[in-house]
Amino acid sequence: MDALLPAFVDRLLDQGRDPSDIPEIPVADATGWLLPLATRLLRLMEHGMPGAPSGAFMAHGFAHLPLSAHDGRGFYLRLAYGSVMTTWPIVSTSVVLTVAGTLDLEMYQWPEDLQAGRPQYVRSFASEQAFAAHPGTLCALKSSAGGVQVLAVAQPEAVPTGALTFNEHAAVAQRARRVLEDVVGAGVGGAR
Repeated sequence: MDALLPAFVDRLLDQGRDPSDIPEIPVADATGWLLPLATRLLRLMEHGMPGAPSGAFMAHGFAHLPLSAHDGRGFYLRLAYGSVMTTWPIVSTSVVLTVAGTLDLEMYQWPEDLQAGRPQYVRSFASEQAFAAHPGTLCALKSSAGGVQVLAVAQPEAVPTGALTFNEHAAVAQRARRVLEDVVGAGVGGAR
């Protein structure tokens, strides 16, 4: 895998839906990744992100800035564009790494529960927390206003009609850079 993301992301993207397919990820692998990731992302932004701004898009309440892709997978720097609970249709196995802010996740058993706003499972993720979700999972997300995540997907997202204009991309990228500079400057996620 590309050296951009922590190694455990590959294992999560390769897991099946069966409970026996859940990979064992040691605590040491799942912690301490935030500062190195934020530093690499900041460097990447300083040298120009691949596919940006032409590949940047808005979907499901988030601006998506494409990062490097590897082995047919897609990686996106994702920033909150509002703070409303928004349905997230998952089309391929996805891993979300929370870089800054909080991310609220609601999961639903049936489509009518989603429509009625009756989640079966609710959880909030803070910075340096991650989760995986499979295609067909019924869920909705809400990010804090300054929320930034990295989205890794088993197959790149089809760019929807919500492509960002050059100026929108520049504004979102600048916002992402400020957040990453704050994370790196604070030394968040270093050795514990």
